[in-house]
Amino acid sequence: MKNWMLNFLQDERGAESIELGVTGAVVAAGAVAGLRAVKDKVQEKQDELVDKLDESTAS
Repeated sequence: MKNWMLNFLQDERGAESIELGVTGAVVAAGAVAGLRAVKDKVQEKQDELVDKLDESTAS
């Protein structure tokens, strides 16, 4: 039992998995934030284009 406990405490495979999971979550969150920022800018530009087209067809 003592050997099992010592082996368990020295085993770092679980810690590596957690580190990889946290890293993946941070990368995914960054990607989502970046895509939202790009989406908002594209939406802004599209709205500007629609407004300009509406102005040009109204004249």
